[in-house]
Amino acid sequence: MRILNIISNQLIVKKQILEGELERLLNRADIALDKKAEMATDLISKLTEVSSSILMWESYINKEEQKQN
Repeated sequence: MRILNIISNQLIVKKQILEGELERLLNRADIALDKKAEMATDLISKLTEVSSSILMWESYINKEEQKQN
C-alpha cells in the first residue's frame, strides 16, 4: 500500500534532517558552549522521538503484514 511507504519515507526524511541539523550544530564554533549543549539536547530529544516513531511504525507494518498472511 502506497500510504505505508509515504509515512515510512516521511519519518526517515525527518530523522535525516534532524541528524544533519545536529551535525551542523556540533561543527559550529560561533555558538557558546552552554547554548550549543542546550540546542543539541533539544535536537537529540527530537531524534529520539522520531526514532521511536519509526520503530513503532515498523512494528505496526509487520503486524499488518502478518495478519494478511
